[in-house]
Amino acid sequence: MGRVNRGSRAQPGAILRNMKIGQWENLGRARELLQLQLGQLGCLEYASHVTVNPDSKRLRVLVATDIGLLDYNYAPVGGGPDSDWILRGQAIRWSTVRNLRLVTDAQLVGEEGRTQSVCRFVGEEPKIELMANSDQGDTAIEAVLSFARACLQNAG
Repeated sequence: MGRVNRGSRAQPGAILRNMKIGQWENLGRARELLQLQLGQLGCLEYASHVTVNPDSKRLRVLVATDIGLLDYNYAPVGGGPDSDWILRGQAIRWSTVRNLRLVTDAQLVGEEGRTQSVCRFVGEEPKIELMANSDQGDTAIEAVLSFARACLQNAG
């Protein structure tokens, strides 16, 4: 586990916890399908990240596991959000995951030393673009950092 700067003031001993499928509040009905598939694969989940398209409400779920990177999309089958939804995914071997980069910017603001941070995690294969900043809260930053760490430790 890594260390992270939590909240508005530094806490050097704080532990960065991996976000798992069960901890994402925005998964809705997709959570059950994802947990079922992870169980059927018999894989160990290291960390996950969920992004929601604000317009279509479609989800992209990335899961770092012991067998590789799982890349899922959860979207309506038909034309609108009221139709049935389907979970589609693929397993990508760690040896084929390429060009991952974690870019961070942080600064202390004001005399009280409030932390302002921006974290970006990008990859070329598969295409990954995750970003979180201090305005989104500690959980958003921790989710990007923990997922990035799991990927960087396992990618080929």
